[in-house]
Amino acid sequence: MDIKQKNFFPFKKIRPCQKEFLEDVKAILKQEKHLIAHAPTGIGKTAAVLSPSLEYSLSNGKTIFFLTPKHTQHKIVIDTLRKIKKRSKVRDLIGVDFIGKQWMCPYPKVRELSSREFNEFCRAQKRDERCKFYKNVHKRRLSKNTRIIIEKIQKETLHSEEIKNLCEKNSLCPYEICIKAGKDANVVVCDYFHIFSPNVRKAFLLKLEKKLENSILIIDEAHNLPERVRKLLSYSLSDFTIKRAIKEANFLSYDTISESLKDVQTVLRELSKGMKNGDEKFIRKDEFIRKFEENADISYDEFQDMLDYLGEEVLRTPKRYRSYSKSIARFLENWKEEKIGYCRILTKGSKGKGIKLSYKCLDPGVSSKEIFQEVYTAILMSGTLVPLEMYVKILDLDENKVMLKEYASPFPKENRLILLVKGVTTQYKKRSEIMYKKYAEKISKIIENIPKNLAIFFPSYEVMNLIIKNLEKIDKEILLERKDMKKEERINLYNKLLLLTKLNGNGGILAGVQAGSFSEGVDYPENLLDGVIIVGLPLETPNLEVKALIEYYDFKFSRGWDYGYIYPAMNRALQAAGRCIRSEKDRGVIILMDERFKWRNYAKCFPKDFSPIVTEFPEKYVKGFFQESKEEKGKNGNYKTNKTI
Repeated sequence: MDIKQKNFFPFKKIRPCQKEFLEDVKAILKQEKHLIAHAPTGIGKTAAVLSPSLEYSLSNGKTIFFLTPKHTQHKIVIDTLRKIKKRSKVRDLIGVDFIGKQWMCPYPKVRELSSREFNEFCRAQKRDERCKFYKNVHKRRLSKNTRIIIEKIQKETLHSEEIKNLCEKNSLCPYEICIKAGKDANVVVCDYFHIFSPNVRKAFLLKLEKKLENSILIIDEAHNLPERVRKLLSYSLSDFTIKRAIKEANFLSYDTISESLKDVQTVLRELSKGMKNGDEKFIRKDEFIRKFEENADISYDEFQDMLDYLGEEVLRTPKRYRSYSKSIARFLENWKEEKIGYCRILTKGSKGKGIKLSYKCLDPGVSSKEIFQEVYTAILMSGTLVPLEMYVKILDLDENKVMLKEYASPFPKENRLILLVKGVTTQYKKRSEIMYKKYAEKISKIIENIPKNLAIFFPSYEVMNLIIKNLEKIDKEILLERKDMKKEERINLYNKLLLLTKLNGNGGILAGVQAGSFSEGVDYPENLLDGVIIVGLPLETPNLEVKALIEYYDFKFSRGWDYGYIYPAMNRALQAAGRCIRSEKDRGVIILMDERFKWRNYAKCFPKDFSPIVTEFPEKYVKGFFQESKEEKGKNGNYKTNKTI
């Protein structure tokens, strides 16, 4: 079979922008380079990147790792692979879907654990031969039923949820079954941490019997990658964790460890002496270690080893899923490291949250550099990946091996109205009751001219509540996102918006925060939203970590404020703005309500095809846009006005 003669594109037609993206992927694969692609919604990124990558990988014996942080995107990738397989008729095209081992695990209570706690629990279960799901997979000889399931996964290209349900019915570990199926896979769909967490990557690739240098890396939603990598490489120690570890030590009668843990509490209190609730300060590595050894009867290293041992004992105890002692041991192990690109912060929490000591990673390049040096080719793509040069620098890619490309939106420009509202801002020094009322007044007038659904995304829950309470009487129901909403609650709120759309002609208003679940993790198909309002800029609170990040990027790139503060905020705002237009048939308005969007430092982050009209009276443009939509229904409307009202 000649692979090159096969058609790997899953659809009948290739869109113009999609073809350009596809050709660029072909080019970098031949040249053994990396591609960083700003590719707006609607281009069809998944099909455009997978089809040439598959053709190349199958001809050259490479494995594709498709990394994405969203479970919904996993499904899109698997569905696309199914279509490609059906169209190309290449039987040995195998795709296997991995989500986090914790979310594949049949034990229901493990959902409550942190990822690190789960890893310790899983390892202990396997080591002590207490996991029946794992044992059923790793018998001396695979049962006939197990072999059938592995073959089914390989043949049918199943979603992770389908794999999980299939394995649970047969008392098999879904993760281990995927590993066995994945050894023959051409495409492995997984999360960022499978590759960018050093310890996870080592075990993951070893089990799959695959090597990074023989792999093509496709990274979706790549604007999230730097922050996700930093979090993967950060550790913390809190009052709460220590108290729980003391209970573990007392329960198993390890009095010496219990007393040493109390010494750690004493050290944290001493280090926080004079601090008020909400205060934070930088701490030196030796400062914490020295004070511990002054207070305790054992050395720092001995204490770490004892906690490790206690942690193992806890995890051997029936019905114990988590070991706080083990978590502290991991923190102590990393705290004593001396690495560039980290900061150490002590925080005294407000409202009785206790004391927290953190070892924060500032530089994602400490992990990503090695990966991009080793991997055959990497393709980083997102609908908000500007400025492209920033990602080359902070992820530490070789500039000589990277193609940077910003693709235009494939949607008709006349279907989208972008407004920038003057005279309002959420800038901290200008916040006041008068400003909140001004926002509310303008938003109320906009709402009057929106036919159906509108989403409003704020920089914080506090600002959202202060503006919402000032809204004038409106004829749409407001659906409020709350802090720490559970997944089921978010689904119910989204379904309520769908219901409002069907029940009345007015629709509803979804109010949430930028960088929240509704502004990034949710899609709004079939023109569900007539408009999106972006209230203010979601700039990070300038705490010590943010200041350290700015200082570090200033030292390394002379771009501290841009890379550590401004650009991440603009990315969050643009992600929220992108919820409005999701297909070529959608029409809607995007309204940026903060005069700082005009400032050069912020405006330079707009994509090339993002040209907002500046106005103090957005409601007039909104009324005209939807009036025209009504009059020109079934035709191509063309709203070209560029004047400032």
